[in-house]
Amino acid sequence: MRTLLRLSGPLLCLSLLAGPALAAGEPLAGAPALDESAQAEEPDADEEPAIDEHAMDVLNRMADTLAQAKSFRVTIRSNYDVVQDTGETIEFGERRTVMLNRPDALRVESEQSDGTRRQVTFDGKVLTVFDPGPKVYGQLDRPGSVDDAVRSLVQDLQIRLPLALLLVTTLPAELDQRIQALDYVERDTLTPVPTDHVAGQTEDVDFQIWVAAEGEPLPQRITITYKNDEGEPQYRADLTDWTLNPDLSAEQLAFHPPEGTQRIPFLVRVRKAAGDQAPAADTPSRDKPQTSGGSAEGASQ
Repeated sequence: MRTLLRLSGPLLCLSLLAGPALAAGEPLAGAPALDESAQAEEPDADEEPAIDEHAMDVLNRMADTLAQAKSFRVTIRSNYDVVQDTGETIEFGERRTVMLNRPDALRVESEQSDGTRRQVTFDGKVLTVFDPGPKVYGQLDRPGSVDDAVRSLVQDLQIRLPLALLLVTTLPAELDQRIQALDYVERDTLTPVPTDHVAGQTEDVDFQIWVAAEGEPLPQRITITYKNDEGEPQYRADLTDWTLNPDLSAEQLAFHPPEGTQRIPFLVRVRKAAGDQAPAADTPSRDKPQTSGGSAEGASQ
């Protein structure tokens, strides 16, 4: 029986909705840069605008709602394509439960289609990644906010966190910087709730988002196509069981290692400093056990 290639490393750290959250003032990775001539160029009077105002209003209302929420809970059922060495595309699945309580608490529980499970927690001081299968966990001191934790997970630990931008308070600015084209498709009445269906493009991906048209403007479905990758693989997610501003206690989000679990080291990506000619390296964090893995959520090895 041939071995199928599963997603490994940070492939699904999407340039649209799962890129790293950046600190205020930092340039956005992957955001299109405009040169002076492009800025000075006048659009053709007969040319359709690249950004549809109604579609942008839909996304802005969604982004503001998520960014300003004190807390939320959501279930994300996703499928993603992995292009094999033969050129064949195989679909794999994943289910995530996300619980967020700002400013400094996060819990993400995930299960892949092969049964592999993982848990990520943050309590404002420590990031914990727990693998129930081998009964191992790693911890890293990262004091700060949920935004800081998301950035550390994606950039430093190279851990997959699909749709990570939905978790950060900078979401409105991130979308504004990344989106190059956006259209309003239709009012979709066949979704579980009526939704506004919008479609757009960034430099690296084409995307579609269905946003609830009644009640809170929360995302119900997201499709992303990697147009620059071989085979143009897709990521598809349904977001259900939304609860906005639930009363989440610290105890609900905390990590409690089950009996028999072992604490092991993380591998942390060292960022290249300005003027430093040495390449970035993976180094252990001081005093903290560390973990790496080759699963769909594994840290880069």
